[in-house]
Amino acid sequence: MDRHDCGGWLRISIHDERVNEARIRLSHRHHKPYVSISMTPEQLKTVYDMRNQSPSKIWDYILQHDPNTELTEKQVQAEWTRINQDHWRLDTDQVKSATMLLERLEGADVEVFPITPRENASAIAFGFKEVLTGLGETVEEVLMDSTWKTNALGYELYSIVAEMNGQAVPLAFMFVTLLESAQEGTKGALLRQFIQAITHHCPNIMFTLSDKDILEIDGFRIEIPNAKHQLCYWHGIKYIEKRLGENRPPAAYDPRIAHAVFDFVDPTWAPGVTMSWLEDGVHPDDAEISEPPETLKIKINLATLTAEAISIPRVKTVSISFFPFGT
Repeated sequence: MDRHDCGGWLRISIHDERVNEARIRLSHRHHKPYVSISMTPEQLKTVYDMRNQSPSKIWDYILQHDPNTELTEKQVQAEWTRINQDHWRLDTDQVKSATMLLERLEGADVEVFPITPRENASAIAFGFKEVLTGLGETVEEVLMDSTWKTNALGYELYSIVAEMNGQAVPLAFMFVTLLESAQEGTKGALLRQFIQAITHHCPNIMFTLSDKDILEIDGFRIEIPNAKHQLCYWHGIKYIEKRLGENRPPAAYDPRIAHAVFDFVDPTWAPGVTMSWLEDGVHPDDAEISEPPETLKIKINLATLTAEAISIPRVKTVSISFFPFGT
């Protein structure tokens, strides 16, 4: 869009004694009219004629026939939404509209999960009937994730996705919102009901994954107690990289507690306290520092074919000196 240096200025003056009054002076020189980027009648007709296709395909079509257009993809998306909104917007109330739409599709395409109403909370849960019926018993691994502020009403969207032949297959979704006055534990109870509905269709789940949301973790552990739960790989790497990038000391650490859970953890180790020949936290295999040379010394009795170690180095690759005695 062409722009014009109008040389305009705006000045606002306030008198020291009359602070409730302001003097405003504005200077502006006329310039050429801005280029209109509203959709032309031809473009509007194109979007309407292609309303049954995705907005991205409509946008590709417009660029193919008019590569220098001032139009934007967001305008195409907005017009496509306006034309098609009557198919899914059945009421001006978003929650009521979504409920009506699911009721219309229930039985053929979706299954609406019964969620117990709770005070100061709202939840809508549903699953894809064809996927749950056709693949449910073969599902062994599921993952739960969520998004924040999905719509204008601030609903959270929870999804449960299955792993099938290395691909993600969406099974079900739940919209949840809570008021500040909702009782503690309300969201956790809603999530457990959501997971419980999935277990009716997927009874053979062996692995569950999530991020570090304790409500998701507890929900899986309670409703699918025999499955192994773990953080998904992507979230695990994300948290490790984030923590390593922070310039702050680690939290208080009691190695005895860690050792009680995982016995391979050295209970005598503590960050910044336990030191070796290298700085704490540096593994010899990862350091570009050669360890001080040491020699493994062994006495060998050739007559009795016995050996006795004099000193033992701390490296895997060693040189050996023999000190034979006897005949």
